[in-house]
Parts: sequence; C-alpha cells; structure tokens
Amino acid sequence: MSLQFTLKFRMNENIPGRNLQEDSILFEERFSRCCPLLHFLAFRILGSAEEVEDVVQSCRITASRNPPRFQYEGAFRRWLVRVLMDEALAVLRQRKAALPLSVEFARIER
Repeated sequence: MSLQFTLKFRMNENIPGRNLQEDSILFEERFSRCCPLLHFLAFRILGSAEEVEDVVQSCRITASRNPPRFQYEGAFRRWLVRVLMDEALAVLRQRKAALPLSVEFARIER
C-alpha cells in the first residue's frame, strides 16, 4: 500500500457525502496533531509563555471558520503555521503599539 493511498484513506478526504460534523471532527484531529508545533512556534515568535495559549486558541478559532480541504497533512500544517504566524504578528503589533513613547526613544538611543 502506497503512502499516498494511506494518507488519503486515513484523512478521509475523498469520501463523498461527508457531513459538517465529520469535517469538524477531522479538523480537530488534524489540529491536535499540529498543536505541539504551533505552541513551539508561538513561543519562538512571542517569547512569552503567557501569550502562547491565547495565540494558539485564536489560531484554532480563525482556522476553524473555514477549514480548507487539503489532501495531505503537510499542506494543512503549512496553512495552520501561516494562520498562527499572522495571529502572533498581530499580538506583536499590539504589544508595540502599547509601549509608551519614551520607551521607544530609549531603545533607539542605546
């Protein structure tokens, strides 16, 4: 049995007549397999353990609104990483906007 066939069968992608409940279960299974990677990347981007769970949860909500139907796990994982990066960068932008102006000047003078 080839790897391609195994992935198609396991991911249940090409079965006609799937319903929304099956799609949401499939999404949650795939998302949970990617969670360790998402947590790691969020921590590396943000540098703050307190914000990691919020960003991963925000990624889950954003991604679950319209989950794509990727045939392979790798494509789904790459898409999730992109969604996570967008969410994490939004947090960084908010964090920077919240800094007082004097702190910004102090950073420049160093």
